[in-house]
Amino acid sequence: MTYCSKCGAEVLADAAYCPKCGNPTAASSQPTWGPMGPRRHEKGEKAEKAEKHEKQEKSGPRDWTGPLVGGLILIWLGVTFYLVQIGYTSWMNWWGYFIFGIGIILIVQAAVRLVNLKYKGPAIGAFTGGLVLCAIGLAGIMGMRDWWPMILIAIGVIVIVSGLRARARSPKP
Repeated sequence: MTYCSKCGAEVLADAAYCPKCGNPTAASSQPTWGPMGPRRHEKGEKAEKAEKHEKQEKSGPRDWTGPLVGGLILIWLGVTFYLVQIGYTSWMNWWGYFIFGIGIILIVQAAVRLVNLKYKGPAIGAFTGGLVLCAIGLAGIMGMRDWWPMILIAIGVIVIVSGLRARARSPKP
């Protein structure tokens, strides 16, 4: 009998993995020779697959909104190009429509994340970014081209101040 280097449980000398915690043992690093040459322990491979599946379950479902946002941005890019071609807007104002549309897309992403009860990730970042882009886009559409840099500066200051306040409130390790 030997002992697991991770949890200290008793392990058979020829065991590939600890029966208590699943930690690989010294025996698991040795290849098994059979009629087909060297191969890994089948039990070890199954344990590894089970661990990967368990980790995926703990992390929750994957966020599928990334491809949605990417596709919507490409569609909106095509729409805004078309708006310029048909004379609805000019190239000088095009960027305002494009930025405003991206803001709406990010707000939609945040809404989808909030409605999707299986998704446990944050949605506030996409929502905040969407609002900022909408404000900048509207400033461009409405002809207030000098305002949007000030909007960015003000939001940047707010982010820094709120981050410093949050850091001051958090306990030090």
